[in-house]
Amino acid sequence: MLAAGVAAARQEQETVWAFNPGDTFLDIACIDEERAVIVGDRGRLLVTHGRYTNLWAPRDSKTREMLTAVSFVDAEYGWAVGHGGVIIHSQDGGDSWQVQRESSPGNLPLFDIQFVSREVGYASGAYDTVLKTQDGGKTWDSLFTGSDNIYNGLFFHDSDNGFLLGEFGALLRTDDGGESWRQLDIGGYQGSLFGMTFLSPETALAYGINGKLMVSRDSGETWADIATGTDEALYRAAAKGEDIVIVGKSGVYLLSSDGADSFMKKTEADNYSFGGICARPGGGFVAVGEFGRIMAIETVPDE
Repeated sequence: MLAAGVAAARQEQETVWAFNPGDTFLDIACIDEERAVIVGDRGRLLVTHGRYTNLWAPRDSKTREMLTAVSFVDAEYGWAVGHGGVIIHSQDGGDSWQVQRESSPGNLPLFDIQFVSREVGYASGAYDTVLKTQDGGKTWDSLFTGSDNIYNGLFFHDSDNGFLLGEFGALLRTDDGGESWRQLDIGGYQGSLFGMTFLSPETALAYGINGKLMVSRDSGETWADIATGTDEALYRAAAKGEDIVIVGKSGVYLLSSDGADSFMKKTEADNYSFGGICARPGGGFVAVGEFGRIMAIETVPDE
């Protein structure tokens, strides 16, 4: 009863985020059916409002740096990263945050983060910045790929097996927790890759600049191009079952309802770029982006 009373009091006191076209949102995490967390420019951080459906409540991120990515490993524990190398952490589903890493040598930005447990997590960023923690983010060790590259995204199945991708066609794989990396064969592509999403243990998507979209059906070992019908950059993707949404620059997003066998391109009339996308556990998607965009995508059409 006490916990319920505290929750009710918090909901009564919560403010509502006032729409601001000056806000730029870079990522969103759907924690459970009722809760999501959005991060963005100037340390902006929003959580699903505790009282009002489809509204958002601001939270203090403890930083003014641009937050570029957010990752929750369960309903309580989450992390976000951003410019300056900042890393922040929540233990209560995004309601409160603490700074675990205030900056990095040279203030190098971080672009992605993923935890596979409450203890083990990875982050990536500019100029061969690949970090690993084994104590929940209290300390971070640098991993080295042997290339002074910019790593925009990563994906890990578990503490040992993962992928790293970035500029100049970098798509690397590790099976020893980042101690060693090998470049995968992507047909000689040399452009920028921004993200990677697994649809199943075997099927993965990688996407990047100029509408680049690739699929692997053998757990990431080999890749084939998918025609997208766009030259706009593709930034992030989310999947739920056979349904997939990939969001990108200038209001472009791609929809699939057949597990990446085919995609439909759509473009928002305002041409505002998307920054992030997440899949709701109960179905549908939520996308965020420029000029305060928060957009629900409830279904993926069959055609």
